[in-house]
Amino acid sequence: TGGLDLEKAQIGCDGGFIRVNDRMETDVPGVYAVGDCNGRLMLAHAAMAMGEVAAENAMGGNRSFRAELSPSCAYVGPEFAGVGYTEEQLKNMGVDYRSGKAAGNGRCLVEGETGGMFKVLIGSRFGEILGVHILAPGATELIEEAALAMRLECTAEELIDTIHCHPTVSEALRECVMAAE
Repeated sequence: TGGLDLEKAQIGCDGGFIRVNDRMETDVPGVYAVGDCNGRLMLAHAAMAMGEVAAENAMGGNRSFRAELSPSCAYVGPEFAGVGYTEEQLKNMGVDYRSGKAAGNGRCLVEGETGGMFKVLIGSRFGEILGVHILAPGATELIEEAALAMRLECTAEELIDTIHCHPTVSEALRECVMAAE
């Protein structure tokens, strides 16, 4: 931030980081700062979440970024899994639903897995998660998030608001739900 002449714009800094509130707004109303430049939580997935908060607030929303809810992770060192209903079952039951898919996940590509896929089925009426199917490295581990979300009657909106680490295979579940929405 040193070469940005932020003082000319009356944007305050603390220790080289742009000062922001929990809405990601700087000292200047309507000006936002996300990611490493604000020093809040220097992780790619946190920066993406901050960007979403800032974008919504710039459009008149009232969202906050809560760093304590953002996962942290360290990276060291295809399965298939599913939970809930399939599309065929939902069609046979006459349930109105929408689906979302995600593929080409960055972490999968890094691991040389190019054929993976996430698919989510969401009830149209209440936005509840009805089924999740995963073909990806660690799918048997990843399905636990979907199972828990379904058990707790998590809605698509609630899952989207859950910050996922980047780059991880699990963030494809969130992307999948976003595609459905």
